Amino acid sequence: MKTAYIVLGDQLARNHPAISESQNNNIIIMIEAYDLCSEMNYHKHKLILVLAAMRNYRDYLVSLGKKVIYIELAQTISFRQSLEEILLQQGISDLNWMESSDSSPQKILIELCDKLKINYKVSPNVGFLTSTEEFREWYGAHKKPLMESFYRWQRKRTGILVVNGQPEGEKWNYDSENQRPLPTKGIVVPSLLTQPNNKNTQDVIKLVEKLFPANPGDGNNFWLPTNFVTSDAWLQDFIDNKLSSFGTYEDASKANEAFLFHSVLSPLINIDLLTPDMVIKSALAAYYKGGIPLNSIEGFIRQILGWREYMHGMYAEMPGLIDANYFGFTKQLESWWYDQSFEQEQLPIPVKSVLRTVHRYGYNHHIERLMVLGNWFLLNEYDPKSVYRWFSSMYVDAYEWVMVPNVQGMSQYADGGIIATKPYISGGNYLQKMGKWWLNLDEARKSDYNKLYWAFLIKHEEKLKNNFRMGMVLKLAKKMEQK
Repeated sequence: MKTAYIVLGDQLARNHPAISESQNNNIIIMIEAYDLCSEMNYHKHKLILVLAAMRNYRDYLVSLGKKVIYIELAQTISFRQSLEEILLQQGISDLNWMESSDSSPQKILIELCDKLKINYKVSPNVGFLTSTEEFREWYGAHKKPLMESFYRWQRKRTGILVVNGQPEGEKWNYDSENQRPLPTKGIVVPSLLTQPNNKNTQDVIKLVEKLFPANPGDGNNFWLPTNFVTSDAWLQDFIDNKLSSFGTYEDASKANEAFLFHSVLSPLINIDLLTPDMVIKSALAAYYKGGIPLNSIEGFIRQILGWREYMHGMYAEMPGLIDANYFGFTKQLESWWYDQSFEQEQLPIPVKSVLRTVHRYGYNHHIERLMVLGNWFLLNEYDPKSVYRWFSSMYVDAYEWVMVPNVQGMSQYADGGIIATKPYISGGNYLQKMGKWWLNLDEARKSDYNKLYWAFLIKHEEKLKNNFRMGMVLKLAKKMEQK
């Protein structure tokens, strides 16, 4: 009997079963697969983050005395082929892995074990606080599985921000206190914590620039942590310098300010350099120590314990969501969305500004993704799957499990309202209120955003009128059309 563990590139956890369960004579397999890296036109920073973090994790495993077989990018074409060769060469009889977040790796691993007559064991994914079985039980008990219902269930079952069965502060949700724009004066936005790249990261930057020269982004501007030490420092910096203001300005935007008071922890949590239990524990400790407002800690906990877990569960329970297309749109995103030629396009001020940010960093915060870019894509009637591919390619924290429900369900309303209770669309008024993108409100109202918004409502009234949250604005659109 010879046992091996496979560690995937988004499963770099300190408490991975390959560490906590395996004996030192077990083999741990890690593969940098060219086919996976080239599956989409990925932003260079996404590739650098994953590959550098994998190499740092390999070194961590070796420091623990583990036996690691590590295949670097230049040595392989296919993940499946490389793994099969290793399993045969090493005479592996048992393969263990942690449940994958996306469905594809799980399918590949099971098919390969069946083909080679290898026994396998799948451990729970430590990157989530809700197991597949727990979410399925909750999902089955709710005819309309809304995020708010799930979030309250999460709070009750975990006891987080709950006192004697009731929410701390007497409200479950402080979203109404998370929607203030930045004041024009008197506020300083903390700078991003910068840390030097280690040798693994430097090597990967050169590799990505060599192998993927035409991909979006510039590897020499890479900015993210790639190991446990720098990730922990990143988390602590957010708690010390941003968390207190996060809740109040969670939905705010500002030109040329990519991060504001956002944690930018999702790229690290989504590859397990940080795990949600660690993040929540650290944030709660700061809150109970004093100085963190309730609306900030609750808003932050809602993102981790509520939204993130909910999206992962809905992805698992709605396997056909990737093909949803409620409005039947077929228009494909143009190639310039992926390169700097977008600068020559006639785009509204917020769209062009936010595009500059994502091309530089592979990142936008959630309002820029949802209410600037996602909004623009929907109003312009792009095929939701084309939008999904773009988001999956451009963002450093993008994985199938999070992008399918977030883009198809929330951003593009392709599921017709199962995940989101209304389409997340707006005209210039909302964007001007939260971001001051135009010189004044009058300019915002004359913008292409505003024109497209009202035209969309009128054109798609039949598809929207059954949504109880759209009634008032549809009546207003009708009046405007009749004038």
